[in-house]
Amino acid sequence: MEKLTLNYVGVDDWSRPVYKDEKGRLFKDVNCDEGKLALCTVCGGFDGEPDTPIEYIEKYQGVDIEVIGKPEVPTPEERFNYQMLNRLQMDCEYYLGYGGRSERNLWALNVKDQIQKMKDLYNSFSDDKKPEWLTWDDILNYESEMGIKK
Repeated sequence: MEKLTLNYVGVDDWSRPVYKDEKGRLFKDVNCDEGKLALCTVCGGFDGEPDTPIEYIEKYQGVDIEVIGKPEVPTPEERFNYQMLNRLQMDCEYYLGYGGRSERNLWALNVKDQIQKMKDLYNSFSDDKKPEWLTWDDILNYESEMGIKK
């Protein structure tokens, strides 16, 4: 069976993964990484529009597709937890700044539960998936700045 090896190049402005074959031809996944790979040729370079679905092109029919170089995508639960942790962090920033230290502006409606939720979410990630934009020390600093006594 013939094989088509595609190297991951990146994601376009419409969240479509872009791949390049060994001859420099570009392909886009019009399913945006949701479910089965749905590749189309590309017209106009990296930011160009998807053109023809590859199943309509005779030379790609029945070809085994191998994708290499693609970074691991977070699971839906991990994605939600990253987003939630970021939201909780933004709440803390607002609380300490323009929010006037009003707990009604916090997701948890009180400082203690807000910080505990941040710690729980942070600890839900394995060491290799901890967010780069927030560290354990950052959370402890929020805890201190927001007045929680240890």
